[in-house]
Parts: sequence; C-alpha cells; structure tokens
Amino acid sequence: MLPLNRIGNSKYLLTVLTIHTTIAQAVKPMSWEGLKGVLSPPSDTLIILNFWATWCRPCVEELPYLQAAYESLRDSIPLKIWLISLDFPPEGASQAELLLKRKQIHLPAYWLDERDPNSWIPELNPHWDGALPYTQAGLQGPFHSTFASMQDVVNFVRYAYKIFQPPAR
Repeated sequence: MLPLNRIGNSKYLLTVLTIHTTIAQAVKPMSWEGLKGVLSPPSDTLIILNFWATWCRPCVEELPYLQAAYESLRDSIPLKIWLISLDFPPEGASQAELLLKRKQIHLPAYWLDERDPNSWIPELNPHWDGALPYTQAGLQGPFHSTFASMQDVVNFVRYAYKIFQPPAR
C-alpha cells in the first residue's frame, strides 16, 4: 500500500516512491553472415569485437575493463566495442543479458546464433583456436586474448586505431 500523507485538516497527498533502475540493453541474436554484413562496408568508426561467454571466468573479469576503456576513449577515437556472446543455446542470449545487467555493462551486445564455430572462426581469423576471451578489431584487424586491466584494453584500442584506415571522404 502506498503511504498517504495528510495535508491540513481534510486533504491527502499520495506519496509515490520512484526507484531508478538501470535497464540493460537486449542481447540481440545475430548470425555470422549478419555480423559480416554489418562490418563489411567501410566505416570511419573502429569496431572492436569481444567474443566472450558467461561461463568463461576471464571473459567476465575483463568486461568492466572493456566498459571503462570505452568510456575513457569514446570522445577521442571514433570507437564501438561490441560484445559477442558465444553462450550455448537456447538460453545463451538471456544468460548474457542477466550477467551484463548485474555487472552494469552497457556496451552493445549480441549473441552469435551459430551452432558450428568451425564454420565461421577460420573466416574471422584462421589462427584463432576458439579459446575465450578473444578480441579483434573488425574483421581483419589485430587481435588480443585476455586483458588484465583497463589500460591493456586502452593500449590495444590505440594500437588498432593507429593501423585502422578510415575510408577517404
């Protein structure tokens, strides 16, 4: 029951408490072909892809570093950091959403809706053995395995940006 506060002799004011909650963005399913399609057109924004899973302890540990690095760099580098969940179906996307909400991670997140990693990993990087976490700049940029700090992420993004060539306008 909501509290009623008496005002004067006969009037009442309904006091409503509002609670601010952070709503995590939905983790949208995306196929490998869909991801390639989004990344294939030349862009003047550096897109960092972080492949992770809720069951991967190093993946979960580096999520705050990715968030903090993005917040630190977003005003100086045209940058997007996308989290690509490799959690198992059928609950993959919902498990990822819950974890991101709990950790207060607000980076764009997708669930890679693919059953056979051997069908797309060689296209992304034939040298990647599928171990998580795995981070790569775009479809052909430099890659990194585990970040131990926000500064590691910042250094990787700055390095990737140096070799990133935005399309001429």
